[in-house]
Amino acid sequence: MSETLVPIASALPPIATSLTPGLPTAAELFDFAAGAERRFRTLRLRIEERTVTAAGESLGSVELLIDRPHARVTTVHPQGGYEVWLTDGADVRGYSAVTNTTTRRPHRAAPTGLDDSGLPQNARVPTDMGPLPGKGWATSFVRPGSFCASVLAGAVLGAVHETNLAGRVALTIEAAAPRAVGLDGDRADFRFRVTFDRLTGLLLGVEEFRGAHLVRSALCTAFEVDASIPASAFALELPPDVVMLY
Repeated sequence: MSETLVPIASALPPIATSLTPGLPTAAELFDFAAGAERRFRTLRLRIEERTVTAAGESLGSVELLIDRPHARVTTVHPQGGYEVWLTDGADVRGYSAVTNTTTRRPHRAAPTGLDDSGLPQNARVPTDMGPLPGKGWATSFVRPGSFCASVLAGAVLGAVHETNLAGRVALTIEAAAPRAVGLDGDRADFRFRVTFDRLTGLLLGVEEFRGAHLVRSALCTAFEVDASIPASAFALELPPDVVMLY
């Protein structure tokens, strides 16, 4: 696999193709992460999501494939069943194995202004890169800019450290009491540990703590950029008794 990184969509403003040697500041890391999606051609990503509650531990997963304009997100729920989100850049299709239903609709354009040049780089939403789900770990890992700008940047930040995750050289930072909006009764011991891929700026892991206790995590367990993805990976096979909602 080639690690040569050439920013795509050359009509867009240029971005840094790599971090400078040494450890970046938090601001430098967040700015670099904002351009993560423009540093790969294809992507295979698997995220393991773990949640710990009073009822015990639950485990789910998210698998993401991107070969623009195609993208596929498969979410396996802890309670059982799975969902598929699929696009060819024009239409968005969905399938829920829990309800055995499917949907198909045209891709809706994002609101104007999200990529305005007057916005800070790490607050822009890359509307030129093709559709992804409106929410969820898959989108946050590929487009970490808004997470950095709206949540992490308002936290008490620790120093950036180098580590390894999913076979990648990574950078991790802790963010204490991160919050986009202050809430009454907020816990001061709420913190995130967030890990970024050093080469691309993509997220590799988000761990959420209450005090010393890990309550939720989303960690990358497989990561591959610029590898060949067969067209069949973006085919949606439906059971014969599936119910079309729209």
